[in-house]
Amino acid sequence: MASDPLYKPDSPADDTGAETTAPSRAQRLRGLSETPAFYLIYLVFYFTPWFFQLPGMRDALISFAAVGSFIPVYLYANAGDPYREGVKPRRVLMATAYASFLSLALIPVVGMSGNFHIFAVTLLAGLRPQKLALLAMAGLSAFYMVASWLLDVTLFELVLSQFIAVMAGMATLAGYESAQRVTVRERNLRMEAELAALRERERIAQDLHDLLGHTLTTIAVKSELAARLLDADADRARSEIIEIRDAARITLKDVRAAVAGMHVTTVHQELSRARSALSAADIRLVVEGEPPELDQAAHAALGLALREAITNIIRHSGAETAHIRFAPEGALIIEDDGQGGALNAGTGLMGMRRRIESLGGEMQIESRDSGVRVTLSLPPTQPGQERLETPS
Repeated sequence: MASDPLYKPDSPADDTGAETTAPSRAQRLRGLSETPAFYLIYLVFYFTPWFFQLPGMRDALISFAAVGSFIPVYLYANAGDPYREGVKPRRVLMATAYASFLSLALIPVVGMSGNFHIFAVTLLAGLRPQKLALLAMAGLSAFYMVASWLLDVTLFELVLSQFIAVMAGMATLAGYESAQRVTVRERNLRMEAELAALRERERIAQDLHDLLGHTLTTIAVKSELAARLLDADADRARSEIIEIRDAARITLKDVRAAVAGMHVTTVHQELSRARSALSAADIRLVVEGEPPELDQAAHAALGLALREAITNIIRHSGAETAHIRFAPEGALIIEDDGQGGALNAGTGLMGMRRRIESLGGEMQIESRDSGVRVTLSLPPTQPGQERLETPS
């Protein structure tokens, strides 16, 4: 006895806390019409025979008592939001049994007792699984037809009640199925939103790690160098302090851009930063070859991977020389002559690998006694892809 229950009255704020538009009168009426309690209005049809035959006092009292007692039973069976939360089988079966009892017990009383059979069938439509609801509705309909025939119900009332019960039951069944699809869709949307938020948090965490890890390492190294040079070479110390200030400002800008999802870097920029950071750490840098032509996404991924590799060399290697080689086949090889041994794949290395593999590339790490070699390779840029011009 329900239509598609997709609408729920708007609240002052949605799930995100944003203000929503107040529902119109038509929307409020539609929301009301899709609640189970609304359909109690059809109980008025029980009294239609009174227009043709006035009941006696006894029949009137019995009728009012029957209708008045059925209302709380029906509301109890449909407490909560049965369309979205599901019905409670025990309550439904109790209400169905009572409605079926009234539909047969009131046959001698002036009134359309078949009206209660309609309510009984629609109550069963909420049972799950759907096959159970269909079997229960069919069984109850068959029982009602046989019992009504045995109790000499008029053919008109029998056919009319059964026809309306079938139509209302199928409509209610469709309403429950539609509500179930909506619930599943809403749950999937919530899950997608949670996954999107998680991916965004991971992106920000990775970007901040890449940005701050490298810069803070550089600032720490330059600060130590400036402290050593304060007495020996004040001009050089002043220069290092100025570079620390500039690095902090640039990093602040990059952090803001990363949080906003707009941070973009290139291999050329990271190569320039690597020279400055390695120089401050007294590590000699040897660069062979030229960066390949890459699209913007590949430039950013390779640049951030280069930054992480240089940060690891400064922090952990104890190297004297670092080599950066751009191979003719498009691979980027970063190696040092410091300590090798077992590697701990922390957040930085995992982030490097994830960035490279997300673009269809590969990352290989070879740890030797005389240092570590990191090989980063990306697939060649396809014709028609966006190119990033090499700065002059």
